[in-house]
Amino acid sequence: MSCTILLPVDGSECSQRAAQHVVHIASMVQGLRVHIVNVQPLGDDWMVRRMLKPNELAALEQEWGQSAIAPARAILEAAGVTCTDRVVQGDVAQTIARLAEELGCDQIIMGTQGRTSLGNVLLGSVVSKVLHFSNVPVTLVK
Repeated sequence: MSCTILLPVDGSECSQRAAQHVVHIASMVQGLRVHIVNVQPLGDDWMVRRMLKPNELAALEQEWGQSAIAPARAILEAAGVTCTDRVVQGDVAQTIARLAEELGCDQIIMGTQGRTSLGNVLLGSVVSKVLHFSNVPVTLVK
């Protein structure tokens, strides 16, 4: 039986704990496929557009995204779990839900609080929206 997991990360400690949970699952499921994704929010603020050229912004977003992915990738690779990764741009929650469907994921595993959760009481707004938009099961890791 194969299983495909989408692991959205933002570089936070909670994302790293989610990666460790995926390692635990990998020890029980043969043929596990893991897609690590970092979604960069749309940089369409007028101030950003005024200061940076589109190609400069794209390069920065790739750099930020790869930096956010690196800790989770290291955790998975250290445990021998094969994974693919990508940095994409868009509405974070909607993009996560869309990618889960496009990649044929059986499950989304993500941290409950990321770097952007300041001010959110119970669950981060991204997590709440992923739960709303997703058509696949979502496992939240505290």
